[in-house]
Amino acid sequence: MQELRYHIYAKDDLELKNLLTDHNQSLSNRLFSQQTDAELQRHIRSSGEFKQQHEVLLSTLRLEQQLHSTATNEHKRLIKEVIN
Repeated sequence: MQELRYHIYAKDDLELKNLLTDHNQSLSNRLFSQQTDAELQRHIRSSGEFKQQHEVLLSTLRLEQQLHSTATNEHKRLIKEVIN
């Protein structure tokens, strides 16, 4: 149907070919743009998820460091008790 419409406007086969080529390029550009937008949205979501994971891991690391510090201090205290 699209080709018929272009055929009506085209003066000759070369012009028809150019019109169809331009139309195909336009469709291709639009499809690429839509795919690029979708890919960008996936990257944005992925980046947000990585940030959340990073925060959770950082929080876990801090808790483990506190636990290690507490255990080390308790160990030192017990050693002092045994020695004295």
